Amino acid sequence: MSEQLEGRVGDALTLTAAPTGRGRYDIADHIEDVRMPLRIGGDGGGPNRIDATDRFPAPVDACWRFHAESVAPLCTADMYVRTPDNAVVDAATTDGSARVPPGPHVIELSTAPMKTYFAVEGPALVGYDDRYPHVRFDGGPAEVVVGARSRHETPVGTITTTDDPADLATAISLFGSALVTTSPERSFPTLRGHPPLLEVGDRFDVPPLVSRVDTGVELGLPFEYGPLFSAAPLAYYLGAGIVESGAPYLAAANVRYDLPASPEELAAELGRLLRHCFTLDCATRACSAGLYDVNLDVHEALTDRLDPPWEAWYRAALDERTARYLEVPTAATLEYIDWPQTTDVKPVATNASILPFLAADLSAVRSPPPTPTVSGGERSTELDDFLRGCRPTATRGADVRPRSATAAGTFTRGPTQNAIEESDETVSPRAADSVSRAWVGPGFPTSAAKPTVEAYRRRFDRSPSADLTIDVTVVCNDERMREEMDDGYGFRDHVAFDVQNEHDLTVAELRDLLRADHDFFHYIGHVDGRGMECSDGFLDLRELDGTGVDAFLLNACSSYKQGMALVEAGALGGVVSLMELPNTLATRVGRDLARLFDAGFPLDAALDVVRRGPFAGSAYTIVGDPRAQLCQNPTGAAMVVRFVDIDEETARVAPRYYPTLSFDIGSMTNPHYANTGCQYVSSGEPAELELDIDTLDRLFGTRIPILIRDRLYWADEVSVDELVSLRDPQ
Repeated sequence: MSEQLEGRVGDALTLTAAPTGRGRYDIADHIEDVRMPLRIGGDGGGPNRIDATDRFPAPVDACWRFHAESVAPLCTADMYVRTPDNAVVDAATTDGSARVPPGPHVIELSTAPMKTYFAVEGPALVGYDDRYPHVRFDGGPAEVVVGARSRHETPVGTITTTDDPADLATAISLFGSALVTTSPERSFPTLRGHPPLLEVGDRFDVPPLVSRVDTGVELGLPFEYGPLFSAAPLAYYLGAGIVESGAPYLAAANVRYDLPASPEELAAELGRLLRHCFTLDCATRACSAGLYDVNLDVHEALTDRLDPPWEAWYRAALDERTARYLEVPTAATLEYIDWPQTTDVKPVATNASILPFLAADLSAVRSPPPTPTVSGGERSTELDDFLRGCRPTATRGADVRPRSATAAGTFTRGPTQNAIEESDETVSPRAADSVSRAWVGPGFPTSAAKPTVEAYRRRFDRSPSADLTIDVTVVCNDERMREEMDDGYGFRDHVAFDVQNEHDLTVAELRDLLRADHDFFHYIGHVDGRGMECSDGFLDLRELDGTGVDAFLLNACSSYKQGMALVEAGALGGVVSLMELPNTLATRVGRDLARLFDAGFPLDAALDVVRRGPFAGSAYTIVGDPRAQLCQNPTGAAMVVRFVDIDEETARVAPRYYPTLSFDIGSMTNPHYANTGCQYVSSGEPAELELDIDTLDRLFGTRIPILIRDRLYWADEVSVDELVSLRDPQ
C-alpha cells in the first residue's frame, strides 16, 4: 500500500534538544503546531537527520538516527512491533509489555501527535513506566532511526464547476480521487486524504493531479443541488461516481440499493449509509487479515451480533465489499460509533464550495435543511428559569446600571439591554443524531455552528512557527468581571504559553491589539449594535481590515455579529453568545471553555462539554471552523470522563471521545488509566467501565476533564473522597 503525499512541506518536522536537557528532545510539526517529547537514555550522542525512508513500511516526512540504551516517547500511546514488511508480531499497551525479536523491526506509535515510527534492531523490551511507553535494548546501546509524518492533509488542487448541477455532479464524483487506499483502512484519517477544493466559475475545469479512479460504486441522483449536496460525503468515502436518475439509488457490484425520493428522507438515508459503511470498515480492518489485528470494540460487538466473514470482506474490492455491506441492515450498525457532525446546507450554488470540507470531516449533510426550522431560537427551561431568577428589573432600551455595579444578577450586555435586535434572524436547525450540528445558510443558528469556507481554508494557511509558544490575550473591559481574568488560566506545563492581560482598552488600543498575532483572544465585556465596548466608545469589528487572531471567546451578550466579523477578518473560529447572560453564568462558562481549549479540545468538542452542564445548552454557539483548536491533546483524541457512579471502593465511568483535525474519526484510542485490553474508535461514548479505586488513581493527577452530575471538574484538582461527596446532591 502506498500513500501519496502531495503538497507536503519538506522541513515541516524538526527534532531539537529540549530546554530542560537531560536527554529530552522534541519532535515538532510546524504545520500543525504540535510536538512530541522524547527521552533518550544513555550518552550515545544526539540525533542526526538522515535520509532513511526505506527503513519504514509507511511514508515518513523526516528521519533521525541516534544510539541509545532506551527511548521513551512522552505520550500515551500503544506500541505495535512490526516486521519490515508490516506484519504485527506483538503490541505493548498499559495491559502488558511486548518483545522485539532479534533482527530489524519497526515500532509504530498509535496516538502520537504526528505519525511516528522507530526502526530498531532487536532484541528489546517495549513496556510502560507510569503513563508513558519505552523501548529498552537488551544488549546495551543500539541504533534507533526515528521516522515521522505530519498528519497535515492538503488538497492537491481546486476544481472549478459552473452552476449547472450536471457539472457539480462531475466535480463531486472526483472527491474520491483523494483516497489513499480503497481498503477498509481508509477509515483511518491518515489514509483518506482531503478532497480537492471546489469553486464556482464560468467554466468547468479540473487540475492535472485530480483524476477519478473507477471503484465500481455508483450513485444515481436527481441533478439538483439538494440531493447532490447531501450525497457529497458518501460519494467521497466510497469513491462513487454520480449519474443522473429520477429514482435515487446506490449501486455496487451489480447490487442496487434503492434510496428515498423525498429530499429530506434521501438526505437522512445517505447519512445513515455513510455511518453504516464507515462502521463496517472500522470493524473489518481489525480482522486478522488487516494491518491492525487488534481488539477493537466495534469489531468484537459486531462479531457477536452478525458473525460476518471479516477476512473475505477485507480482501474484496471496494464495490464487492460495499455490496456485502448493503446486505446488512443499517439498524445493526448505527449504535456503535457516535457521529461527530451533521450540517444543514441551503441548496444554492454559492454553498457548493463548502462541500469538500464537509466531506473531509465526514459530516452528514442535510440539504435542503429539514423542516421545520424555527425562527427565534430555542432555550432550555433550566436556562430560562436561571435567567428569570437573576434578571434585574429594567426598562427595555434604557441603561439602568452604573458601570460599578457588582450584584450577582447583573448581565453581560450592552447599554441598550437588547439581547437580539428585532431585525436579526435566528434559526433553530432540527435535532440530529450527531454530537454537533452546523448551519450553512442565512441567519444565526442556535445550538449549531456557523462555518464559512474562508475559515475552513485557513486550515491550510498556517505557516511554520519558529517555536511552539502559544500566546493568550485576555481583554477585560468590564471591571465587574475582572475576577475571571485574575483567576488565571493554568496552562499545561509541557507547552509554553505567554499570557497577556489587558483591561479598559480604548478603541484604538483594541483595534491595534486585534491586528497583531494572537493564538487565542478572550474578550470579557459588553457588546451591542455599535460593537465592542471600550473605555472611550465602541469598536465595530465589521470595520476591521484584518486580524491576527486564530481562535477566540467573546464572553459578551449577543456577540455573534462581532464574532462573525472577526472570522471574516481572518480568524479561524471562536465561541460567541446568542443571548443576554448573567455575569455568574458567563464567568463559569468562560472559565470552563478556556480550560478545555487548554486541554486540547477543539471548539465544537469544548462547547459540547459545556452544553452538558446546567443552563448553557443554547446560550453559546460557534462561528468559523468548529474544529479550530488551540492546543494539541496529549492523548490524541479529546476526552472527557463522565462518572456514572462512585463509592469508596469502585467507580463506573464512561469516557467520551471527540475527534480533532490531527486525530480524526476512525483513529483508535483507549483509556490509558484503565486496563481494558480494548481499543475504541475515537468518537463518542463507546462503553461504561467499572474500575476499582486503585485503578482510578491513574486518572487523578492528570489534566483530564471529568463530569459528575453534569458539572465539570478536573482530575488533577479533586480526590476520590471529594467525588464520592459529589455523587448525590446535598
